[in-house]
Amino acid sequence: MALKNSNFSIFIFRICAAILLVVTMAFPRYTRPGTEATLAWDVSGYYLYLPATFIYHDLKQVKFLPTIIGKYQPSFTPDQVIPAENGNQVMKYSSGMAVLYLPFFAIGHGLAKLTNYPADGFSLPYQAAVHLGGVFMAILGLWFLRKTLLHYFPDRIVGWVLLLISLGTNFFNYATFDAANAHGWLFMLLALLTYLTIRWYERPKLRITIGIGACIGLAALVRPTEILFAIVPLLWGIGSLSEFQQRLNFFKKNYLQLFVAASVTAAIGFIQLAYWKYVSGHWFVYSYGEQGFSFLEPNFSNVFFSYKKGWLVYTPLMLFALLGFLPLNLKRESNYETSESGLSTEIKGKRLSTSTSNIKFSILLFFLLNTWVVCAWDIWWYGGAFGQRAMIQSYPLLAFPLAAFLVFVGKKTWRQWMFGPLLAGCVVLNLFQTYQAHWGPWDPEAMNRAFYWRIFAKTKNDPYDRLLLDTKDGFWGKKQNVQRLFFTDFEAATDSVGLSRQHVRSGNWAAAASPTVEYSHTLVVPRPADMKPGGWLHIGGWFFGEAVDDETWSMPQLVVRFELAGQPVRERALRPFRVLQPNHWTELSMDIRAPHKDFDSIKIFVWNAGSKAGMWLDDLRVETFED
Repeated sequence: MALKNSNFSIFIFRICAAILLVVTMAFPRYTRPGTEATLAWDVSGYYLYLPATFIYHDLKQVKFLPTIIGKYQPSFTPDQVIPAENGNQVMKYSSGMAVLYLPFFAIGHGLAKLTNYPADGFSLPYQAAVHLGGVFMAILGLWFLRKTLLHYFPDRIVGWVLLLISLGTNFFNYATFDAANAHGWLFMLLALLTYLTIRWYERPKLRITIGIGACIGLAALVRPTEILFAIVPLLWGIGSLSEFQQRLNFFKKNYLQLFVAASVTAAIGFIQLAYWKYVSGHWFVYSYGEQGFSFLEPNFSNVFFSYKKGWLVYTPLMLFALLGFLPLNLKRESNYETSESGLSTEIKGKRLSTSTSNIKFSILLFFLLNTWVVCAWDIWWYGGAFGQRAMIQSYPLLAFPLAAFLVFVGKKTWRQWMFGPLLAGCVVLNLFQTYQAHWGPWDPEAMNRAFYWRIFAKTKNDPYDRLLLDTKDGFWGKKQNVQRLFFTDFEAATDSVGLSRQHVRSGNWAAAASPTVEYSHTLVVPRPADMKPGGWLHIGGWFFGEAVDDETWSMPQLVVRFELAGQPVRERALRPFRVLQPNHWTELSMDIRAPHKDFDSIKIFVWNAGSKAGMWLDDLRVETFED
């Protein structure tokens, strides 16, 4: 039986909500241990205010944190706090997420009291309550997004937008597996703010005004840069200079309501200032150390296109939202008596219609400014994450150009046949890569082009694939014109610095780096006279370790450095410990491109980056080849 047109978006919303809930319950992250748990890494830092305030009554010293880390291991060190000048400990992260977590923390605390679980803030009831709270907030955001879009687009288009955002973008990951992170919650706040803004321009009411101020205040309390949310209520519906003048007149008429909204925003923001003053003695504390913004050098290309965390690489569906800015000028007449179907109000006697042309400016401005801020953050990849997570909170506004694109596609049958499979493919790709990110051969920090394409359709981990995380280059074709450039078993070395007799594969010497010898013997290979810029090198050898260090940052590395007059031009590395077995010689190799810039030599050595385990290298060979 066919669905009535007016019920389609409700049907899709229920389907999406059910999928998010089923996936969350089928793969409950909140039951996992250590850093895989819900309250781990950044989330544990967001959350720490609550147990510190309501359980341990220790906001200043946070003396309970080492015990919690020892018992639950939400992180490896107490990096959720930083020392203040007065000797107290200041939370690294702002308190906004703790405020949003509060009702769910209360539920978890109540359940812990009623059961045999420890009421310590980190046992299973707290983990589950906060995680499921994040899923609820994400679903609530979809609900308000649906109500907002219905003011401007047909019900069927709205339903498809909900489906595409829910399952075809990295919102899916942050509404299920990583639901306690900030992004789904901020998504909900922006969706709610947009809905309240439309309601406020229909008929200004005090409770709506307070809600607008609360949404902006809470978002900024989570991340101060989200003060950009204020663009929505201030500029919504302005598409021309005449409408801007009308808006100013409207604000003059309703200045008391503006004052109330601003006061609510400021009052919520004061929570953070009061905390800093209480703990550190100062009204402001910058807790991110050397991390900050480089507004004059934003990482646009990396944020959008890099294989490490490129937004359009891991969420290509949003490319269609960007294309949708072009047709985002649709006009749809509304009826004041049926406000659910249209935005209607009087600004100096003139009704604000549901034309998307007069909301295009505010959406585009928000997108541009928000993207600038996201790209300007020095840690532009935002740590271990699936895709570019910092863009998720902007999806309630990007849903409008996405809807406009679907309207454009729906007008011609050939467009539907052209773009329909592409959109479906984006959904399938997102779901598959989300699976890879949690159960497959994925790396949350070090993705690159070579590794991405090596694992593109894989579901199983292969340690040898992970060597590409270091080299960044990869070659899969048939090698042509292979020539031996260099070989050494280290027997001809003129001195013994960085060499060892302890473990050798052939002869009497092997290159070695250990906790006491940071750098091994260095080999210097002159640049081949016939090597073309960007030519290929194959470097291989035999590696040995008495023990294996699992910490990526400290693993010993085989370093290949291209230099010009003693200055580095390009560098690549290999971490053999990714695949080595203790006390066993293993042959490993890597294919790397020479730089297109000029260089005169290639230096090859082993570097111990801080591991307590040493590594030995023997029978090193260097070859050139062509593709």
